[in-house]
Amino acid sequence: MIDKIKSSLPYIGTVLLFVVLSFAYFSPVLKNKTLLQMDNSHAIGMAQELESFEKETGETSQWTNSAFSGMPAYQIKGDSSKNIFSYINRVMRLALPYHTVAILFLYLLGFYIFLLSLKMDWRFALIGALAFGFGSYNLIIIVAGHITKAYTIALMAPVIGGILYTYNRNVWMGGIFTTVAVGLQIAYNHVQVTYYLALLILVLITSRFVYAILHKTIQHFIKASLVLLGAALLAVLPNITNLWTTYEYGKYSIRGKSELSNYEGAAEHSGLDKDYALAWSLEPQGSWTLLIPNAVGGASEAIANNPSALAEVEDRFKETVGGQSQYWGGRPFTSGPVYAGAVVCFLFMLGMFFYGGPDKWWLVAGTVLSLLLSWGKHFMPFTDFMFYNFPLYNKFRTVEMAMLIASFTIPTLGLLGLREVYKKPQLIREASWKFFAAFGLTGGISLLFYLFPAVFFNFISDMELSSILQQKQQAMQENAAQAGQISSYFDGIVYNLKVARATLFKMDAFRSFAFILIASASVWFFATNKLSGKYLIWGLGLLILVDHWGVDKRYLNNEHFESKRNVGREFALSESDKAINSLKQDGDRVFTIYRDPFKEVSTSYHHESIGGYHGAKLRRYQDLIDKYLMNDLQILIGTLQSQSSEQELQNSLANMSVLNMLNARFVVYSPKAAPIINHSAFGDAWFVKGIYPVDAPDGAIDALSYVPLKDKAVVNISEFDQLKDYKLDDVSGSLELKSYKPNQLLYDYSIEQEQLAVFSQIYYPKGWNAYVDGEKVAIYRTNYILRAVMLPQGEHTLEFRFEPSSYRVGQLISLISSLLILALIGWAALKLLKKK
Repeated sequence: MIDKIKSSLPYIGTVLLFVVLSFAYFSPVLKNKTLLQMDNSHAIGMAQELESFEKETGETSQWTNSAFSGMPAYQIKGDSSKNIFSYINRVMRLALPYHTVAILFLYLLGFYIFLLSLKMDWRFALIGALAFGFGSYNLIIIVAGHITKAYTIALMAPVIGGILYTYNRNVWMGGIFTTVAVGLQIAYNHVQVTYYLALLILVLITSRFVYAILHKTIQHFIKASLVLLGAALLAVLPNITNLWTTYEYGKYSIRGKSELSNYEGAAEHSGLDKDYALAWSLEPQGSWTLLIPNAVGGASEAIANNPSALAEVEDRFKETVGGQSQYWGGRPFTSGPVYAGAVVCFLFMLGMFFYGGPDKWWLVAGTVLSLLLSWGKHFMPFTDFMFYNFPLYNKFRTVEMAMLIASFTIPTLGLLGLREVYKKPQLIREASWKFFAAFGLTGGISLLFYLFPAVFFNFISDMELSSILQQKQQAMQENAAQAGQISSYFDGIVYNLKVARATLFKMDAFRSFAFILIASASVWFFATNKLSGKYLIWGLGLLILVDHWGVDKRYLNNEHFESKRNVGREFALSESDKAINSLKQDGDRVFTIYRDPFKEVSTSYHHESIGGYHGAKLRRYQDLIDKYLMNDLQILIGTLQSQSSEQELQNSLANMSVLNMLNARFVVYSPKAAPIINHSAFGDAWFVKGIYPVDAPDGAIDALSYVPLKDKAVVNISEFDQLKDYKLDDVSGSLELKSYKPNQLLYDYSIEQEQLAVFSQIYYPKGWNAYVDGEKVAIYRTNYILRAVMLPQGEHTLEFRFEPSSYRVGQLISLISSLLILALIGWAALKLLKKK
């Protein structure tokens, strides 16, 4: 018993060390401070209505009206109450601070478990965990607020560990472990990360298939692969609610195909607009950030933030150059590099030359695949192949995210290489050229970059240079007499800008060279019996930690934390909010124009908003934004800037039919002023005399600009031919919203004849049902995106309920499969106990 306790102490101690390191990195949380995270703030703003509703009623809603005039809430606040994996995930976080400490802890723990599954000594597993957990990308996404992405990345390693355990050791136990690992990963609901993991798994299984053929173990391969397939399917079932509803919604969101025939690219594919999807493509030279963090300047921040960069800049240019961005790559902006670590890159090359096991080639292939995917628009032949032919690939944006594969494969092969030379140091003595090749391809390149930076990099983007040249030409035309001086001045800016950025680059190139020199010298001294193995292991571990920690703190440090009492101040009630609250009724919407209404969530936090912020809004709503709402926004801003009269402003609003049918009752032009009340807004519902028939979505969206929408409803009769003969001389009666919940609307109405009522509510075919006195009635799509119902005469109650079958059935499947998995876990635990 005592021996068992002693043997487990290193593992317990390692887990405790992970907790200590996680708290040490995020030490401000111990002072009751919190990390300001932009995307987390967005999530809070978008989910506020749902949170309040659940708190007040104990119910969950799968629809919210707080953003984009109404949309499914699956990707805002999903319901995982029936999912066993969500509860296990909570346990694994050990009640550590959710947005910071717990993430880093799981990075470390997940990779540690993965390396242990490869039969790696606990010390090597510890070093590998540090190499992966403190990778710069993993920390940068935390400060950005990409919380679910971070947790999903943290669970990549256990998934791969379970797969390798199934192939290498125990098929059935490996299958159960894989089920749990995959289920936990999917439960965090970041589909793009899971998709990239699936691509890596595909590479791994292909490699294993070739290995099985060569070594004549195809029978074992088939058995293990079938078990893994079953494990994956079983892992999906408790997560089916989120997956099913996401898949269903995706077809109607901007991730799906446009219904407009004149939409660019509509006939080519059914995913995102290609330019939008590839906007954040990693420039090929940016791949060197794996080795040298400032290869393309680091983050998009002012050069003046790093005074040493201005040391060689001429005095008269220091202020101008200091105000420019350090980053000079091809993306719109970046929060920081994907730095794998100088020492880790050296170990990766050691693995390339000295490790000969079956995992070498899928790790190398995965690394190459990661680079090719991340280059996006800079390598279009491969990108086009993936975009148009690979399932679901065109549903995702920000392709630079594919570098997370390399962030995983590089430290894995690096630790396998280190273990190999540790076990067989004679390998280095017998083939020293391989050792020096590994050093040359990392440390040698770093030194070469330091000595001759301008030979390999130009330190200015084409777009940036073009902009400067345009300014130069314009200035020379306006001051022809001083053209020579102006030309010299702009040339000086370009030259000194390059000097500043080259200085930053050289400092990091030499830094990487120094770390690699120390690491390689340590390995060489060990191989030649001049350094003890224990000093090598712990020395490299410390070196990796120091290397990563220093770079990570550039992008996530104590300055990013603030006192908790300051959190949420962006959602404090403004004077405008207070005025709206005193006037608004259920169904009234707010259009904020003093900032981009389609990239802010403060309005959504307090009101039903015309805008919002989400990466997968409804496709038809995006069509309205592109064709009408952005134009309306510019007109309103221009009208206000010209100091037009109240009547002129109201006249402008009266001509904005789309805003009016969406019931944009309030226009906010300043948070410190009362809003503009739009007297032309149609209200929550209205009766129409007839329809304006169209036969395609193109005709429907175009008609919104000239059809009198207060009197007629635009209807695509190829979809809803039941309405083609609807026509009345006049309409009358009352229709009033009596009760509002985000997923349920209750109206009282009284009419003397059957009439078509149009509602300023968004039409979504997968879940909304309408009932008149409890009897189900049809919902029609009108005005391209709104709901309409044919109401029978008399005094009745109309009820809208959002009750998607994908959610209801998904929850049942999730519950049953969760109980099954719980039984399997219990069975596996009993087997292990009996074995011991």
